[in-house]
Parts: sequence; C-alpha cells; structure tokens
Amino acid sequence: MRLATAEAHVLSTAALGRRPFLPPDPIGSLRAVADRVEREVSPHPLAGLRGWLDGSGPSARATAFPAAELAAGERIEELMGTAAALWGGSPHAHAALAWKTYCYWTLAPVVLGYLAGRRVPVMDAANTVFSVADDAPMFSVRQIRPRFLALPHDPSAPHPDVEVVADEAVLLDRLRTTVFDAHLAPVLEAFLARVRVGRRTLMGSVASGVAYAVASIAQVVPDPDEVLAKTLLDALEVGDLVDVGADEAGRLVYRRRTCCLALTIDGDRTCSTCCVRTERR
Repeated sequence: MRLATAEAHVLSTAALGRRPFLPPDPIGSLRAVADRVEREVSPHPLAGLRGWLDGSGPSARATAFPAAELAAGERIEELMGTAAALWGGSPHAHAALAWKTYCYWTLAPVVLGYLAGRRVPVMDAANTVFSVADDAPMFSVRQIRPRFLALPHDPSAPHPDVEVVADEAVLLDRLRTTVFDAHLAPVLEAFLARVRVGRRTLMGSVASGVAYAVASIAQVVPDPDEVLAKTLLDALEVGDLVDVGADEAGRLVYRRRTCCLALTIDGDRTCSTCCVRTERR
C-alpha cells in the first residue's frame, strides 16, 4: 500500500510538473481597480474603458477612428465634424474640445495601468482605436492587440502579452514614447495643420487629462495622489501646464493653466478646473 501511495505521489508530482504555469492576465489588475473606481468614486471617469477591460468591444453602431489613421492626418476633419455636431461653436473651439476628449480617453488606460500596479498598456497609434457612439458610453477607446509594459517583479511579467522593462524610470520613458511620441504627438500635428488653435492650448489638455484621470483613480489606490500626478505629468513633460496639489483629505486638486475653449460655447461656461474664472459659474 505504501509503495502504491508513493508511486501515486510521484506520478501526481510529475503531472503537476508538466502543468504549464499560467501568469495572470495583465489586464486583470486594471479591471479590478476600475471596478473599485466605479463603485467608490463614479462610473463616469472610466466608462469609455469598460468595453476594452471586459473584452466586449465597442457598440456596433459606434464610429471607429483608428489612431493610425488620425496620426497619418486622415479623418481629422471627420472627428472635428463630430465635435461640431455635439458642441457647436467656432472651428477652433470644437476642434479644441475634440482634442481634449480624445486626449483624455487615450491617456486614461495608461494612467489606470500605472496606478493599478505599474502595468502600462501600450497605446501607440498602431494599437489604439477611439470610438464615438450615439448611446452610452459616447466615447470609448480600446487596444487592437493586448500589449503591456511591466516591471520585472510584476506577477504578469512572464505573460506573452507583456514586455518587461528594467525599472520604473524606463517604464515612464516607454510610457511617454508609446502614448505621446508615437500617438498623441502626430495626432496633435494633424489638428494644428487644420485649425487655428495654439499648441500650448492643446498641450494643456494633455496635462488636464492626466490630472483628471489621476484624481479619479488615485482615490482607490494607496499611493499619494499628488505624487502620482506629478510623476506622470513630468514623464509627459506637461507639468508646467497644470497646477496640482492636495486637499485636507490628501485628494488631488488641480487647475489648468490653459483654457480648453469650452467657455466660448453655449453660454460662456467654464470648467471647474479652468484658469478662466467668471461670475457666471
């Protein structure tokens, strides 16, 4: 009996030894943090990521804008036309709002990944699709292929969809080169070639997009909000375009140093974080 038991133990151990190790899906930690944001903060800041996080994809009725096309200067007028239909206003105003919206939804997955565990989705232009739909969520973004950057100690590091980088400095550098240099920068140039609006104004929306995403997501992670915001703003070289600080509870507060031009549309409104303050607010 003892021999049979020993043989069974050897066989079971061998069988276990042949069982392949399955590292965790890299998107899992992002989904978990997004779930907490939805429950504890608001469903709105990450609503446009739910389809990507859950693997359900965009609405069949959504209009998809592959980032590679926008970066190549294609369909920019179509995207601006969508903004004009939604918000009206002058060409430079609705172009600025189209860019602001596009920036936020492009940056939100990157901020989510960094805050969720330094696991950054690769959102270069070749790997990103932005969608606009009539139903909710109106704006959404997704990767074309699952690709992530992670640190060596990350549990998902052995996953085939993960590229391991040496340390956090390299991670932040790769974050910038993928989402900005290889995506937002060429789309920005395409906007500037078609509408008269200042580069600083548009870059301000990169800064505010990072700040808003951090302000929303950092409420459910342990790292200090202000430190996270300054780290990402500095990585993207836009730290001079938004003022950031912390309130008495340690939550991030911020204000743009540039105007997104929303105040020129529909009754001279201003955003809560705008650098232009009016008595009409």
